[in-house]
Amino acid sequence: MRFPLLAAWLGCVSAGPALADYSVFYDPAQDLPPVFRLDLPAEHGNALEARASAYGQSSQIVDVRCDGQPLAHDGMGRWRLPPQCRQVEWRVALKTPPPDGANVSLQQSLGFPGWVLLSSPTALLAEPGREAAATLRIRVPGQAESLAAIPAAGQAPEFYAIGKTQETVRQVAGLRVRYVADDLERVMGRGLLDLHAEALNALRRIFPQPAAHALFADDLLVVMLGRNNASSAFGAGGLHGLLANYPRETAARDSFLLALLAHEQAHQLLALGEVRQGSTWMAEGLAHYYGLKVMRQSTLPETEKEKVWRLFIKPEAPVAQGLIALQQRYRDGDQSVYPLFYSQGATFFAELDQALQSASQGKHSLDDFIPQLRTQADGSLPDALLAQLRESGGERVDALAARYLGKG
Repeated sequence: MRFPLLAAWLGCVSAGPALADYSVFYDPAQDLPPVFRLDLPAEHGNALEARASAYGQSSQIVDVRCDGQPLAHDGMGRWRLPPQCRQVEWRVALKTPPPDGANVSLQQSLGFPGWVLLSSPTALLAEPGREAAATLRIRVPGQAESLAAIPAAGQAPEFYAIGKTQETVRQVAGLRVRYVADDLERVMGRGLLDLHAEALNALRRIFPQPAAHALFADDLLVVMLGRNNASSAFGAGGLHGLLANYPRETAARDSFLLALLAHEQAHQLLALGEVRQGSTWMAEGLAHYYGLKVMRQSTLPETEKEKVWRLFIKPEAPVAQGLIALQQRYRDGDQSVYPLFYSQGATFFAELDQALQSASQGKHSLDDFIPQLRTQADGSLPDALLAQLRESGGERVDALAARYLGKG
């Protein structure tokens, strides 16, 4: 049985050769960081790089050596690779979670008693521009060797939970889900695994099936880490797994947590189905709307669901700038617009979904268009997609696109 200790946002396997062989060794009994090894093919490039800068993190890679000799570092996340080099080793300087709990959206490589949570951008080296995905062999004393995925260039991060983890495995919606938590008894007692299963079951009925060639498409990883502040719930998700914070001291925000879990699960399933949204505003807005939609259709208390819904879905709010312009600002480095991808983006999809259902007397909804949903390079909707939406939703579609997206 496959037991891939892996998670988020691995895209499809690209053509071309992968770097020959990745492995990682971690001994829970030793107070030492994980050691990675990369066996190189005979022909390779002249450098290795950390992917951290692409995702805004700081690399945690230290002590990079080739055949036992330190490699020269350019200070910008690259290590010079001699032509004769055949084996590279490095270590990961783990972060210790703060007392109030780790913010999983930072995607850091973390050390816990007896186990580690590794993030590929902060823990892995790769050849610049290498397009192919690869596999990682995970070696832990006393455990069977297992395989995980190394993302290709341009794909989003993977995560690896390694060591003496608190975990359980369940079959959910036809998938094998490995649940890992910092306090599994508390998480199970609070019903948080059931909450995730509700989100996964709902989205599997709507979203496209995984691509036939996707690696480990039947296996998911869910990691839940507690935080002290109930209003500080964060997540990170993608193709094979998700990370989620849960409030340690209260269960009162379960509606919000369900929306968070469904949001990250939406990212995973869209990536597995190779639905490429084409822009950040669409990726986040669509995932957030479906997180909220799943939450609203659940059996949780109506007052709590409505409260969470109204935090983001605000059709009455003025729109100062369209999502196309906001996407350009984001590309230019303006991080302040990012929250609008959640609120304005989700509101656009909520209004569009309602327009499609109303105009078709319930025969059509946004669910029918998920495989076609994407934007062009500038963040605008393709004309062909607008025409399809207009055919089901009428002129209201154009009005919504003009209001929330603006002009390309």
